[in-house]
Amino acid sequence: MATEKTDVVIVGVGAAGGILAAELAKAGFKVIGLERGPRLATKDFAPQDELRYFQRQDLRPDVRRQPVTWRPNTKSRATPIASQSYGNQAGGGTVHYGAVSWRFHEDDFRVRSHTIERYGRTAIPEDSSVIDWPLSYTELEPYYDRIEYELGVSGKAGNLRGQKIAGGNVFEAPRQREFPLPPLQLDQVGVNFDAACKKLGYHPFSTPRAILSQPYKGRPACAYCGYCQGFGCHIGAKSSTLVTNLPDADATGNFKLLTNAMVYRVNTDNSGRATGVSYYGPDGSRDNTVEAEIVIVAPFIYDAVRLLLLSKTEKFPDGLANSSGHLGKHLMSHIQTRVFAAFDDRHINIYMGPSAQKHTIDDLNADNFDHSGLGFIRGSQISANPAAIEGGPIGTMMAMPPPPGVPRWGEGYRDFFAKYYTRYMAMTGQTEELPYPGQTIDLDPDVRDAWNLPAPRMTYDWRRPNETKRLEFITAKITEIGRAMGATHVWPSGFSPGAPGSHHQGGVRMGANPKESVVNKYGQSWDIPNLFVIGSANFCSSSGFNPTLTIQALAYLSADAIVKSYRKSPGPLVRA
Repeated sequence: MATEKTDVVIVGVGAAGGILAAELAKAGFKVIGLERGPRLATKDFAPQDELRYFQRQDLRPDVRRQPVTWRPNTKSRATPIASQSYGNQAGGGTVHYGAVSWRFHEDDFRVRSHTIERYGRTAIPEDSSVIDWPLSYTELEPYYDRIEYELGVSGKAGNLRGQKIAGGNVFEAPRQREFPLPPLQLDQVGVNFDAACKKLGYHPFSTPRAILSQPYKGRPACAYCGYCQGFGCHIGAKSSTLVTNLPDADATGNFKLLTNAMVYRVNTDNSGRATGVSYYGPDGSRDNTVEAEIVIVAPFIYDAVRLLLLSKTEKFPDGLANSSGHLGKHLMSHIQTRVFAAFDDRHINIYMGPSAQKHTIDDLNADNFDHSGLGFIRGSQISANPAAIEGGPIGTMMAMPPPPGVPRWGEGYRDFFAKYYTRYMAMTGQTEELPYPGQTIDLDPDVRDAWNLPAPRMTYDWRRPNETKRLEFITAKITEIGRAMGATHVWPSGFSPGAPGSHHQGGVRMGANPKESVVNKYGQSWDIPNLFVIGSANFCSSSGFNPTLTIQALAYLSADAIVKSYRKSPGPLVRA
């Protein structure tokens, strides 16, 4: 048995937890972070190995030890999801992510009110539970700026203080200054995508990413090795929490990280106040605790929701901090539609460089286009990328279905693959999803993990009229881009059978009042003021953009509130 005392305990030190650890430790708090995996170093990621990292997913949860189950509805039995994209080590998913770093649009923070203002209340699907965020883009903008310069995000501004700038994303919300680093180099994927999009009247630009295009803060620039998404960076050019915030936390002398520590309960006293956490140690011992004045829950949404459900008490019989009844509800994910293009007359060589080197159009995302008469709201960013497979031969064979008429195996497939491996590219529509109350996470009564804890169970099915119509619309637009490139073959990969896609969000959503949410805009529980839950679980809507930069900006916002307000006057930071 081990018992430690500290000012702040943080469960999960990934995108959010790493920032909170660094900022609170710098402010003088004693901080202990708990991570269920190891802490790796840059040297551990060499040599790069496609089998180890991409196929066997060495940096992601072992689905046999840490299963997450899924069912499309409450009448079906849940089965384990085959793979997960989040992290299983210090730094979390930022260690192996593609490092795409988007700011949300202004209307992403007010989907409900914006839609009603422009299209009327009936435009919102009756069964959607979408609400506006309790904060605005303007409030979060300084924190977006802060994290971009902390990480060294590479990109090109398209809206500087309201002035639109060609070459950047002219649809982005206004920013106060240029990106700290210029975009990564243009590759053949970007060259072909840009030309076709401009022909169709769109506005292509280089996707922002937390990968160094030039040396920055003592770290080297990207080497364009081609092993990025799914891999740790072997030179430290990818700005993961592992090489940015955690070293900052270490330097304070106020931070301690406990690795291979599986937290299974947030402890509370008779008044309902959080007192710390209990965890399994590396040796399997159960009676380990950290006592703290502030408890921060910051893992991925499955584990954030599960931990609160496992921590139920007589005062909170439906899960800790769940007096609202919204815990585990309103899940969202990005629904991906993918179109492939293959050429007889040119080489594309997608295996060169990182997937985040891609280019994007934002014309059909959010409410950047008129939805009148389309039968759906919201949209999708469309990007040219190697289908999130980094272009390796094994990954390509696993992720690229051949076009109609070409067999999936045998001599015909071999010949197709041999000819087109260097001649194909993929385009992805990362499509926003609205939240629905019936899309939930709870505890699976039938499946347990390596610690004999119930697995998180997702009840989820994206196949609803609004989402289906949007997906069909976006797929047709991407197909049109492929044809505008002059590709010999253009074909979609097909849709999933309602299963959750990538970038899961929701479950512990924030709100303006405790009746419709679990936490306030700072991630602070309405029920338990010294309990914070911070991450994509807080999101009220999903945007068509990757969530990581917004997670990180929210972490800075929360850290500032704890340092400047909560420390002086412990209690609710927002009055209900």
